[in-house]
Amino acid sequence: MTTLSRPLARHIVEVLGSTGTPPARGVQHFNAGNTSLLDALDEYYLSSYLQDGGGTYKMVVGDYGSGKSHFLYCLRDRAWSRGFAVAKVDLSPVETPYNDQRLVYAAVARNLIWHEENEEISDETGLPRFLEGTLERVLGGPPTLDALTHPNYRGLVDTLESTAIDSLTFRAAILAYFDALIRDFDERLDSLSRWLLGSNTTPDDTKILREVGVTGKISRTNAFRMLRSLVQTIRALSYSGLILLFDEVDRMSSIGGKAEKLATDNLREVIDRTRDDLPGAMFVYAVPPQFINDIVPRYPALQQRVRAPGRFSRANHFSPQIALDHLDLDENDLLLAIGEKLIPIYEMAFDTALDQPIQQANAAILANVARDVFLDVSHRRLFVKAFITELARQHAGSQHLLTEDEAIAIVRGQVDELSGGETPPY
Repeated sequence: MTTLSRPLARHIVEVLGSTGTPPARGVQHFNAGNTSLLDALDEYYLSSYLQDGGGTYKMVVGDYGSGKSHFLYCLRDRAWSRGFAVAKVDLSPVETPYNDQRLVYAAVARNLIWHEENEEISDETGLPRFLEGTLERVLGGPPTLDALTHPNYRGLVDTLESTAIDSLTFRAAILAYFDALIRDFDERLDSLSRWLLGSNTTPDDTKILREVGVTGKISRTNAFRMLRSLVQTIRALSYSGLILLFDEVDRMSSIGGKAEKLATDNLREVIDRTRDDLPGAMFVYAVPPQFINDIVPRYPALQQRVRAPGRFSRANHFSPQIALDHLDLDENDLLLAIGEKLIPIYEMAFDTALDQPIQQANAAILANVARDVFLDVSHRRLFVKAFITELARQHAGSQHLLTEDEAIAIVRGQVDELSGGETPPY
């Protein structure tokens, strides 16, 4: 784990205090309760099977606010430490890419993350940025015309040309993009970016693309071939593989009817293709229990692939279901462990020293109220937001031990705030 800096601590506190949702950076500093799950994924997949060219899929199952996004961030960080590229797709409340295979490819290409090891540098997304960052890493700095004869670049080109990539057009687009970066051909870069992202291209784009051997478009019929080509390219660029994280699949619940059937059929195909056609790739979907219990049984072909006799664990790593209601700690100990980690983060963020015994006791009181009084609300998210907010209030005023009535009022206030304007949980 990297050292916690004050800017990162401030970022963590700001995001948790504002929304209760996990920040994109720094989740490892307050993570608790899921180490055995992450270790099993690391042991059986990230460090072995995927490295050898295998493919798999998993479903992270948890209620609204139970920590699905948090878990995906933790898995993302483990994957980066093992040399994988990662794409994290946040699905919107009204659409899912699964009703069009081209949109699956486009979602992955658009959300492929370029990651810097320095946690204070925000990640950037998009296949073009990922290629640019990769080229700079290969060259040791921004490309210049001299890079055309640089041995590292020549080696990269030779590797791509000799690697088996399903789509020759896709390989041509990748090589042309690297060449255009070095030669600083902005117009060509723009046309190639639109094509690689699966976006609509113009007649002018078509002319430019033909000049570099890129013909046709990424469409519904060739989308999985292009996705496979992307995974093959990523491995050829010396990454271990590609981890695909799809968050909030519970939004599929709002589709219904024929669109739901089409989406579930395509989801089934994504699962099958991951296992059979995407070497070094793992698809991970975050879903609520209702998706498994209510929607999946209506589609037997999908049910056969996601139903499991037991939940994922080190002893049962074949199971596709990672259940967030069965963690290393019971619910009370989990919330207390999170609270104990949040106190020093808050202290670092504001260069202060809190009364730790008092604040640890306050964490216990708020945890009990969040868990026992507000049973129909996601108490993990509720507790985190309430505790950070209370740390700030006591830091600004006087530190004291909360009464039960105070704790109930604090948590009720967070319930009201979280429900205001919020998309109702599935």
